[in-house]
Amino acid sequence: MKKREKAHKLLVHTLNMNPDFVEALTELGTILEEEKDVVQADHLYTKALAISPCNERALVSHDRTLPLVEEIDQRHFGVIDSKVCRMISIPKGNSVLRRVMEETYYYHIYHTVAIEGNTLTLSEIRHIIETRYAVPGKSLQEQNEAIGVDAVMKYINTTLLSRAGAITVNDILEIHRRVLGYADPVEDLERHMLVQWLNSEEALQLHPAEYAALTHYKLVYVHLFVDGNGRARHGR
Repeated sequence: MKKREKAHKLLVHTLNMNPDFVEALTELGTILEEEKDVVQADHLYTKALAISPCNERALVSHDRTLPLVEEIDQRHFGVIDSKVCRMISIPKGNSVLRRVMEETYYYHIYHTVAIEGNTLTLSEIRHIIETRYAVPGKSLQEQNEAIGVDAVMKYINTTLLSRAGAITVNDILEIHRRVLGYADPVEDLERHMLVQWLNSEEALQLHPAEYAALTHYKLVYVHLFVDGNGRARHGR
């Protein structure tokens, strides 16, 4: 046990110095797999294969862990679907449901701006959105960030959710315009093929939670805009 702990620390230190060291990634993955952390182990094998696609050890290990990770995913998706079904069964006029949805709405805005360093409290955000009056002592930039996310959520809920058809480049630009008030003219969304993936058969066959998570990751990875990527992805 002590030898494994020492090896674990040494491999983590090695990867901090060289994150693309394939052998260290694979070896750490093996240790994590032995410790029953299959998800993180598979993540390391996947990263190793992204760097060295023909690495035999990483290939064999990934083939072993991938089915286990997919099984874990399906269990989580089942829990999500069960909760969605229970929520859908509640009458829309239910006062408790309305109150929970309202609270969740403000929490979503709060966490969306807070993750990028916004210091507004939950109550301050609610005050700004409900009254459109500024909060003394807080920067206008931070307050505009909250208003921008509110505008994005309203746009999605009233326009995109009720509209059939493919997601377009303009949809993403409209979301970003509401986040910052303008779209970055430098970036070419189609160049990154994000929109093509969003509407691909492969993507549309995914579970909604997996689709949302991958969209979130891809938007952050390609970093489409100079600013506002985080708030735009949370809107999506």
